[in-house]
Amino acid sequence: MRLLIAPSGPELADPDDCTRFHVEVGAEDRLRDVLAEHGLGRLDDGGEHIHVAIDALRKLADGRTADDWSTRFDGMLSYAASKGWLDRTGTHVRAHIECS
Repeated sequence: MRLLIAPSGPELADPDDCTRFHVEVGAEDRLRDVLAEHGLGRLDDGGEHIHVAIDALRKLADGRTADDWSTRFDGMLSYAASKGWLDRTGTHVRAHIECS
């Protein structure tokens, strides 16, 4: 799955693919604003990763995935936790930023 962030807002591409996850950014100048406006999460201090709100991902995927998506998504989050990619509250997952 890929979280696409444009000035107009977010879009979740390939939501059924729980084997990979990253954020694609088209307009870096408004990135912080778009993240805040849509409750997506926060940019890390180095600017290389976004801590994406897990609830926002679930909302963006709602109605667009196979019946077993929730189980597979939880598996993806478990893997992320094993790598230290969840925040200490377990509400955000770290994602690498790719500029498009």
